[in-house]
Parts: sequence; structure tokens; C-alpha cells
Amino acid sequence: MVRRVFFAGVACVALGAVVINAQIKPMPRPPAQTPGQPPAGESAAPDGYAPIPRWLGQTRAPVPAKTETFTVETFAEGLTGAFSFHFLPDGRIILSERAGGKIRIVGKDGKVSEALGGMPAGAGARGTALWEVQPDRRFAENRTLYLSYTVLPDGVNAQALRSPAVLQVASAMLSADSKSLENVKVLLANAEGTGGRLVQMNDGTLVITTSIPAGLGIKSEEWMQPQQLDSLMGKILRINADGSIPKDNPFAGRAGARAEIFALGVRDDQGIAIHPKTGRVWVSEHGPRGGDEINEIEKGKNYGFPVIGYGRDYTGKPLNGDKTAQAGMEQPVYFWTPDIAPSGIGFYTGKMFPSWDGSLFVAGLVSKNLTRLVLNGSRVVAEERLLADLNTRIRGVSEGPDGALYVMTDGMGGKILRLKK
Repeated sequence: MVRRVFFAGVACVALGAVVINAQIKPMPRPPAQTPGQPPAGESAAPDGYAPIPRWLGQTRAPVPAKTETFTVETFAEGLTGAFSFHFLPDGRIILSERAGGKIRIVGKDGKVSEALGGMPAGAGARGTALWEVQPDRRFAENRTLYLSYTVLPDGVNAQALRSPAVLQVASAMLSADSKSLENVKVLLANAEGTGGRLVQMNDGTLVITTSIPAGLGIKSEEWMQPQQLDSLMGKILRINADGSIPKDNPFAGRAGARAEIFALGVRDDQGIAIHPKTGRVWVSEHGPRGGDEINEIEKGKNYGFPVIGYGRDYTGKPLNGDKTAQAGMEQPVYFWTPDIAPSGIGFYTGKMFPSWDGSLFVAGLVSKNLTRLVLNGSRVVAEERLLADLNTRIRGVSEGPDGALYVMTDGMGGKILRLKK
């Protein structure tokens, strides 16, 4: 069916999806759903699907032989929908609140500041989100922060569309009094996706994840942008810290391809971290109904979605005939079926917990725990579930400068917990 939709006096045509007009390139978005009325016959609940892994340990790895004892204390509380957090060089924490688009700083005493002023234009409007606030590697010298957030294109009715906003990336400086942003500069005006995380690589370039619309009522096979090189949706992007495009990006100069693309074939990445030894980017990805993944990202590689995957659609229908592998497409380092809904991830290299050294920690929203993956190179050899007794959604995790592990809970009234000896 062809729908003709008018925004700001401009006619747009869409096949099977509503299109929005944004002064910039229009991005497809599905229509909004009636709150509290999920599509008939669809569910995110586990259905017993258990795909066969490609190697032993790619899923359901055994419990590790060594673990650590620790105590849990509340470091900060009263967070409102916090999404990401990072340590500043002086030991303070800077965090983003997704809804409302606010940035706050948590002091070394655990006190949470008022929201910073000077946010980018359009950030925080209804229907938008603030995803990431990442300090530059030389923050102590330049006080630079990098932000990923969404904005509403001009003329868009946010009530009529699902995930109507588009991703942007900006840099800014934290003021001397740490109360506002200054010198805000948009580095990537339209990354096309509905959301995305951001990290700075060892060479100073910025890597950004871009997601596609996802959730009940959205069928994976209708969203092929992750496989299309002329689209930035469903991709891992790489730009320089000034917004320019690195000349060694894998598709730079190729006709019909976006030069910002670093890797492709992703769905909804909600965690990102740099491996402390290899310097490679690792991400956590939400599958649809099962098939959550951890991926090690390499330049130019294709991570398969929606051609291959270890989950099923919310209708229970297999993805592409239950296809889990194809030549030219990468396998996840690890996957979960049923869902754990992985969010923030972080590597641990501290001395407080020796047996955790080199482990990857994964925050779980649906699983309501913190998962520790024990690694041997790029392979998982053991999996441990922590903090299940809290029975709360875990949003983020990071090693602190004191060697403790800091964990952020999700939602209204969220907390930052410190795991220590």
C-alpha cells in the first residue's frame, strides 16, 4: 500500500512505512501504536526457541570456576532515567538522562548536580532522547565532551510516528564551573538512526552506533537499512573528533556508499566499550524475541541483521528461515536466547578483584542482573550472573578509578551502586 503524507507543505511517498520530512534526507518511521494495545499475536516473552550455536561457548557458557566476594553500597541515588555514565579524570561522574535530555554530574561524595545548561538545540524536546555523554580522552586538558542525542525534524508530528526523532552527534566544552555546556558544535547532523551510543577510539576518532526502529509491531524483514550502504541506519559509524570523515574508513570513496560507515548489519546496540588490550570496539545488541548479542567490531565487516540472527520476530516467525550464518557475515562473540536485554557494557582491569581481570560486564534490563563474561581472547569461556537478588533493571556498568565496579540501575529513582571488597 502506498501512503502519501504531507509535512510542512512537502509531499512524501512511502511504501509500508510513514516517511518524515526533515530539511535533510527524509527517514522512514512506522506509525505510532495505541498505548497499552500490543499487536495481536505478538509477544516478547520467551517461547523456548534455542538455536544451535556455531561453537561451544557461543551461548550458555558454564559458570566460572573462580569468583569474587564483594559488598554493595549505594554511591548515588535519585537518578531519573539515567542512560550512560562515565568517570571524569578528577573522579566525578558525568551522566546522561535519556528522557528530557539532561546531563548531570555526580560528585565524589555521591551528590547529584542540577542539570547542566547550554544543551544543543532541539535536545530534550518531547519525542527525543539523550543517549551518550562521553568525555574526550584529553578531557583534563580540553574539557571536551561528545554527545549523541535525537532531534525532531521540522514539521514532524511526534504523536503520529513511532521513534520520530533522528540521531545527531555534537561536541561541547564543559564550563569552568561545571554548570553548563559551551561551544556546542554539531559534528554529524543526521545519523538517521533512532538512537545510538558513542565511544572514542585510541586514535581519537569517534565510533557511533545507529539503530533502526524496533519493538512489537515492527517486522525485521521490512527494515533492510542495516544491509544498505546508502543508509546510516543499523550501522557502526566512524568520524573524526572535528566531524570530518577519516580517509581510511572502509567505504570512503565507494560510489553509492556513505563514507561514515565503519561496519554494518546491526539492529539496536545499547552498550559500547573499547577492549583494553586490542583497542577494538565491542557492542551489546538487542535482538527481537531472543538473539541478544555481544559483537567485536572490525572495520568493513557485516554483522548480519536482518539476514542472519539468533532470535525470532515478535510474531514468533523465524528470521529469514532461522538462518544463523552466511558467508561474508560475522558471528557474534556471544548470544542469549531468551533475551536478557543487554545495555551498557564495560571491561574490568582493576586490582580490587583479581579474578575479574579481563572480564566483560554486561548490564541486563530484562534479566535484572549483571552478567560477567570470562574471556579467552575473543571467546567466552564462562558466564556468571551477579546482583540478581536486587531484582532491578541494570542500565550501565563501569570500572571506577579506585578499582571498584560501579553499576547503574534503570528508571525513575535510579542509583549508582559500588561493588567493593
